[in-house]
Amino acid sequence: MVSDPAYFNGEAAAIKVDHPVETLEKRRWPPSEIQKLYRRILGFPYLTKILLYVLPVGALLAIPIICGATVAKTSSVGGVRILWLFIWIEVVWISLWVSHATVIILPFLFRGLLGMFKPGWRDYGLAVRALRTPLGLLGWTLCSLATFAPIMLRNPDSRENKATLVEWQRIVQKVLAAAVVSSLVYFAESALVVLLSISYHRKQFDARIQESKKSIHFLVLLYSASRVRHPEYIAPFAEEDCIIHNSPGAINAPRGNGQESDGHQTKHIIEDVWRTGNRVGDHISAAVGEIAREFANKRGAKPNPAYSLILQVLESRRRTKALAGRIWCSLTTGSDTLRPEDLAKALHSPEEVEQCMEILDRDKNGDVGLEEMILAVDDVRKTRRSIAMSLHDVDQAIAILDGLLQVVVFVGVVLIFVAFLNRSFVTTLATTGTALLSLSFVFATTAQEVLGSCIFLFAKHPFDVGDRVDINNDQLTVTHISLLFTTFKRVSNHRTVQIPNNILNSLWVENVSRSEQMREQVSIFVSFSTSFDDIQTLQGEMRDFVQENPREFSQGADIQLLSTAELNKLELRLEICHKRNWANESVRAAQRSKFMYALVTAMRKVPVNAPGGGDAALGDKANASYSVSISSTEALYHRQNYKSEQDSKRLHPLLTEIRTDSSQTSDGASHSGVQGISQRSGGGSTSKTSEARR
Repeated sequence: MVSDPAYFNGEAAAIKVDHPVETLEKRRWPPSEIQKLYRRILGFPYLTKILLYVLPVGALLAIPIICGATVAKTSSVGGVRILWLFIWIEVVWISLWVSHATVIILPFLFRGLLGMFKPGWRDYGLAVRALRTPLGLLGWTLCSLATFAPIMLRNPDSRENKATLVEWQRIVQKVLAAAVVSSLVYFAESALVVLLSISYHRKQFDARIQESKKSIHFLVLLYSASRVRHPEYIAPFAEEDCIIHNSPGAINAPRGNGQESDGHQTKHIIEDVWRTGNRVGDHISAAVGEIAREFANKRGAKPNPAYSLILQVLESRRRTKALAGRIWCSLTTGSDTLRPEDLAKALHSPEEVEQCMEILDRDKNGDVGLEEMILAVDDVRKTRRSIAMSLHDVDQAIAILDGLLQVVVFVGVVLIFVAFLNRSFVTTLATTGTALLSLSFVFATTAQEVLGSCIFLFAKHPFDVGDRVDINNDQLTVTHISLLFTTFKRVSNHRTVQIPNNILNSLWVENVSRSEQMREQVSIFVSFSTSFDDIQTLQGEMRDFVQENPREFSQGADIQLLSTAELNKLELRLEICHKRNWANESVRAAQRSKFMYALVTAMRKVPVNAPGGGDAALGDKANASYSVSISSTEALYHRQNYKSEQDSKRLHPLLTEIRTDSSQTSDGASHSGVQGISQRSGGGSTSKTSEARR
C-alpha cells in the first residue's frame, strides 16, 4: 500500500513534480559526473557491489599480509606482527560485508523456509528487512570483538612468547566491547520503533485496507459487466465514458439549428480517434500480458486494465460520480433501484452478491438508488484517500519519534563509551547525573508532552485523517496528524484549528465517521393545554414520514413528555434515528432539513400550539378587550366568594381553619372585656358603700 498522498491525487502529484522551488534547486545544483556514476553503482546488483567494494579494498589489505608473511616477517606494530594485525583488519572488512549479506538473506528465510513450518513468521520478514542496518552493525561489531583477542593472543608467535594484551590492545578491546553494547542499544531502539509501526498499522489500518481492496474489487467486477452490456463510447453512456477515461472533452450536443460547424465535426473526429486508441491500447496490453504469461509457461494473474482504470478514476470526484452513474444505469433492468437480482447477473456467486450489497446498500433496505450508489462509490474514494493520508501522517509521526529516540540513544552511547574507557566512571556518572537532574526541570514539560502524545496517538488513536469529530461541542474535521499536535478544520467556517495531542488526551472525542446509525433528539415546547390525543397524532404523523423515507431514516419515531416546566408549557422530546452518520456535512444538512420541514408541517397540521398560544391575540375581534365598572362592595363580595370556592376544592381547606382561629380569638377577647367591666363596676360600688358608712 502506497502511503504517499500523491499516489491517490493526480493534481497533488503534478504539483509535487512541477514545484518551482524543486526545479530551481535542480537547475542550480546539477549532479556531477561522479555523483551520476555513484548513483549508477548503487543501482547495480549485489554481486557488482561486491566486485566494486569488497575485492579492491580486500586486495589492498592483503598487500601488508603478504609482505608480513614473506619479506617483512619481523616487522611489528605495538608488539604485534604486521601479518596478524592486518589479518584481523581483513577479517573486520570481510565481516562487514558478510553481515550485510546475511541481513539481506534473513527476510527471505523468514518468508520462505521458516514460513513453511510456521506461517505466522512470514510477517516478521518485513520487520527483519526494516532492521537490516542495526542487525548488520550488531553482527559486524560482534565479529570484530570475537576475533580480536584470538588473533592477537592465539597466533603462533604470541603462544610461543606467552604474550598478553598490551595497553593499546586493552583499549581497542574496550572500544569494541562498547561498540557491541551500543549496537545492542541501537538495535533495541530500532526494533521498538519497527514493532510499534507494524503493530499500529496492523491494528488501525489492516481492516480498513482490506475493506477498501474488497470494495475496489467489486467495482472492477461491476464495471467490467457494465462494459460487456454496453460497450464504451456508445450511447447512452458515451459522455460518462469520456469523463471516466478523462478524454479531451465530453460530447457536446448540437446547438442552435442542430447543424454543427466544421470545427465541431473535426473535434468529434479527434475524440473518436482518441476513444478508439484507448480501446485498442487496452486490448493490446491484455493480449501482450497473456502472450508473455503463456510464453513463460507460468500461471499468473491476468492483466486487468479495468483495475488500473478504477484506481485512476478514484482519484477524481467527478470521474467517480460518472463511474457510479454508469454502473447503476447499465445494471438496472427497468426499475428505479438496483436489486440483488441485478447484481447476480454481474457477479459469480450469491456470497459476492451479499458482500457487494453490504458495501452499496448503506441504508439496509434491500435495494440501491442512484443517489445512494453515488454516495457509496464516493465513500470508497474518500476511504482510500483517508487511508493514504493517515498512513503518510502516522509514518511521519513515527519518524519524528524515531529521531527523538535516536537522540536518547546517542546520549546513551556516549555514556557507554565513557563507562568502558574511563576508570573513574562513578565520579563521572555522579557529575553527569547531577547535570541531567538539573536539566530535568527544563525538559520535564517537554518529556511529559511527548509521552502523552505518544500514548494518545499510538495507544488510543481516536481518529484518522478525514474523520468528522466532535470535541467540546465543536464540530471538526481532521486534516493532519503529527506526533505532538493535530490539525482540524471547523465544519461551520472552515477555519484551521491546531490542538496539542497531550491536551486532546484529556478531552472527550466523539468520532462521527466511525459511528454507525445516528440518533437525534429534538426538544419541543408546546402549550400546556395540548391534549394527549394531539401528541399521539403528532407522533403518528412523524412515523408516517419515516415510513415514506426509508433510505434516510430507520423505522419509528418516539415522542416523550419530559416536564411541565412552571405549569405554563409542556416539554416534548422527539427521537428519530438516521441510517447514515453525519460524516458528510452536505448530506447531513439536507437530511436534517428534510426532517425539520416534516416536523413543522405535522405540527401545523395537528395543530400543536406554542406556549401561551392557541387563542386569538388580545384585542382581536375574536378576543376583544373590554372593562366593566362595579362597586367596591360587589367586587369584595365576588373576590371573597372566589377564594371560598377555590379553598373548598383543596384536600385540606385553609380558610376554614383561619375562620375558626379568628372566632376563638374574638370570643376570648369579649369574655375578658366583660370580666374587666364587672371588676371595675364592683370596685366602684364598694367605694361608694364605704363612703356611705363613713
